[in-house]
Amino acid sequence: MFTIDTSDYGPFTAYCLSGGDTSLTLVPGFGACVTSLKLNGQECLDAYQSPKEMQANLWAKNLLLYPFPNRLRRGQYTWGGIDYQFPINDAPTENALHGFGLEQRMEVAWQEATADGAGICCRFDYDGELSYYPFPFRLEAIFRVSEGAFRLGLRVENTGYRAMPFGMGWHPYFRLSDDLANHLLCLPPCDMIGVDANMIPTGKRYEYTTFSQPRRINAEVLDNAFALRQQEGQVQVRLQYQDATLTYWQECGPGKYPYVQLFTPPHRNCLAIEPMTCNIDAFNNGEGLWRLAPGEEGSTAFGLSLQ
Repeated sequence: MFTIDTSDYGPFTAYCLSGGDTSLTLVPGFGACVTSLKLNGQECLDAYQSPKEMQANLWAKNLLLYPFPNRLRRGQYTWGGIDYQFPINDAPTENALHGFGLEQRMEVAWQEATADGAGICCRFDYDGELSYYPFPFRLEAIFRVSEGAFRLGLRVENTGYRAMPFGMGWHPYFRLSDDLANHLLCLPPCDMIGVDANMIPTGKRYEYTTFSQPRRINAEVLDNAFALRQQEGQVQVRLQYQDATLTYWQECGPGKYPYVQLFTPPHRNCLAIEPMTCNIDAFNNGEGLWRLAPGEEGSTAFGLSLQ
């Protein structure tokens, strides 16, 4: 039987969904940040270890990304003939990074626990108050766990009176041990997105086969976006360490997650595998960008299992 319990986490409330050797702990009041994910008794995430560390929010660990993932060139875009300017929060590249959803307070819309699993829906209603993104929306993040498996479904609805641009993703850091170099990685068919010195796409793409078969990560440095070649159904990324295999999946193709970002942080004890509904700088290049009319919705999902 799965259960849902709450506890104080600094000034926030943490929710723990658990059953058997599987558990998920998240903090809705801080962007629905996931602070632990155990599948079959194995911790799968590099996560913040305290409320103070979470609030400092270095590396944006295990947080939602919206209304765009990745970077927006110089924070600028034009929509409906009007120019907008996001704050520059990525000083090295002089870009806007990951939108504004990372630390937003989300409300628990519903929760449920059964014999086979548990789920919780975290909701954020945005009223369009920011001058650089004046487009109201409702975002729902539905987290579910069952024995040995995790799923996160995201849904957004345009609650405004005009069309809006939108993109989203998640920023998880996966690990099966602190020894990233000896993890085996296997990727689906994909193309690396060519970028310039400021990490903005050049328009070029390159076939990427380094991890087309299971291969040790070793000293490989990754901070790259990839376009998935498969255009429907699901694709899988596998991460293996000794006898444990984490199988990550995401829905792919138009209107789903046709892109994924891989990132090896400097401390090199984990690997970020980030699903993205759109390309880097999609507010400008339009690649994968959702254009939602008033009342229109977009939704997609990803998840993982451990054996």
